[in-house]
Amino acid sequence: MDIIVTRTRIRGTLPFYEYRALVPAEDIGTDRRALVSCVAAPRVAGRLACVRLAQIIAPDRYFLIPDGRRRALAANIGLLAKRLETAAVRTIFPEMTADLLPVVFLLDSDPGDACTWTSIKDLTAAFDRLAANPSMPTASDLGLAADCARQAA
Repeated sequence: MDIIVTRTRIRGTLPFYEYRALVPAEDIGTDRRALVSCVAAPRVAGRLACVRLAQIIAPDRYFLIPDGRRRALAANIGLLAKRLETAAVRTIFPEMTADLLPVVFLLDSDPGDACTWTSIKDLTAAFDRLAANPSMPTASDLGLAADCARQAA
């Protein structure tokens, strides 16, 4: 499966950036695609249909739970997805130094928008397997391709 990791500057006087890691919708199976909602990738990645990591890693049982009772599991899935996204972004963009990926990040420099496509392990329904390890995920846990491009600020 592929992952798109982006750095997008937010307009304004200070160099605020949004970092994202998304999976192209076409890379997930049709069964899973029917259960998730798509978002548009940032402009730098071509605005194609993508899926957030939380929806990718969610166990199949998550989609069967009534909406009102998903809350506890959703919080755990969301936190693990944020940790995975942070690992992917920090691998590609070493200037991202936050422990967990923030909504926006202020940089000392202004490196501009960037986008990297790379391969990762299939993370479909991987929540239970990944949640068993409480440490921060690494690039190897994601199966990030060894040749993925690191882009310095």
